[in-house]
Amino acid sequence: MENILPFIPAWIMLTLGVVLLGIELLIGTFIILFFGLSFIIIGGSGFFIEWQSGEFQILAVMVLGAILTYSLRPLFMNGSPKEDLSLETMEVGELGRIVDDGGQLRLAYKGTTWAYQNTGDADIAVGDEVMVEALKNNTALIQKLP
Repeated sequence: MENILPFIPAWIMLTLGVVLLGIELLIGTFIILFFGLSFIIIGGSGFFIEWQSGEFQILAVMVLGAILTYSLRPLFMNGSPKEDLSLETMEVGELGRIVDDGGQLRLAYKGTTWAYQNTGDADIAVGDEVMVEALKNNTALIQKLP
């Protein structure tokens, strides 16, 4: 049998594994991690096993990477939240204050100012405390407190 890919030295396999682990640090998908570990394992085995060709090494890396991915990835993903975390600035049901922002009335709420729409009947003036009912399209729906 003719080898298309010659034997890959162990140090190259180990280097590829470390590079993949470094890429995983940047991406964080927990897929490249397992293929990086596979390159390191197969590369380390190159010191003890004489591989016939590079094809067998690459095949072993892919098979081991797939096995590690399908068996260990769920364990790593258990720690990540399944639902999106809500932004604190988008929570409603709290009090805000009407302020004059450059000659325009705005709602000061959660550290920023919002355009607002009054859903109640009472007139709103600077300094009034209001209840924020909803935040939609960068506009706060508010109602003046009695």
